[in-house]
Amino acid sequence: MNVVAFKEKVEGITKSRDISASICVQKLTRHCRKITDPENYQILWLENGVKSIDVDLEDRESFPFSIIFIHPGREVKLRFNCFQPKGWILKFSRIFFKQQLEGFNIQHADIFLSSEIPRIVLSPKIGDRINSLAEMIAEMMQSNIPNKEVAASSLLKSLLVYCDSKCNLHVTAGSNNHYLNIVSRFKHLVSQNLDACHRVSDYAEMMHISSKYLNKVVKEVMGVTAKYVISEQLLIRSTRDLRFTNLSIKEISLQLGFSEPEHFSNFFKKNIGVSPIVYRQR
Repeated sequence: MNVVAFKEKVEGITKSRDISASICVQKLTRHCRKITDPENYQILWLENGVKSIDVDLEDRESFPFSIIFIHPGREVKLRFNCFQPKGWILKFSRIFFKQQLEGFNIQHADIFLSSEIPRIVLSPKIGDRINSLAEMIAEMMQSNIPNKEVAASSLLKSLLVYCDSKCNLHVTAGSNNHYLNIVSRFKHLVSQNLDACHRVSDYAEMMHISSKYLNKVVKEVMGVTAKYVISEQLLIRSTRDLRFTNLSIKEISLQLGFSEPEHFSNFFKKNIGVSPIVYRQR
């Protein structure tokens, strides 16, 4: 084997292993009372047996045949109403999951808003198909079948197809693709510049449009204001850092772009209801 061929083989093996490590699937049991992961995205498929869902210390009613998306660092607690709940937990690395979202309307949705249950409720008939898809992904990843990661990726995309029309976007066949592109770019800019830019006008300037127009587009597509999207991202990152790091309140506030720790504390308490210190101690 020549050097080029050997290099290509090694790179191919490494890539396959990386993708394989990006996918983890397990059945839902009563032991899965707390669902959280600081690094990976998770999809919960709750067929039945879950009584309620606790997100950020707020208890919400659970519904059968529902899908819940969990952002890295978020914590969800489940309360069960039967001995053998039915469902699946699908875990994907950040890079892998974001790659799978390409081409779907759901990529434009903020399905990880901390103030809402990021939940999609499906019909029992579609629920049976989702259950089958989860079972096939699990079976695929436990096998030694060549290119199993590619097959698992295809199955995940099938699952996303069912979610696509149910996400929190006002998307129809006649939806304005230009609006969707603006929202997608805005959300990307927020994720890249959150440590320095907290004002809607900052992002509007980057996109060469007016703040009024940006807010109109975001409201039309997502049903919330542009400022809301920025605030939610700040809250997601701050709650994650408070729970999963040893950074001080001052360090977190500076890392998130607040000029003073007091400003961060006031912002946090206004939106969460308690101070960062109290939140960390819970």
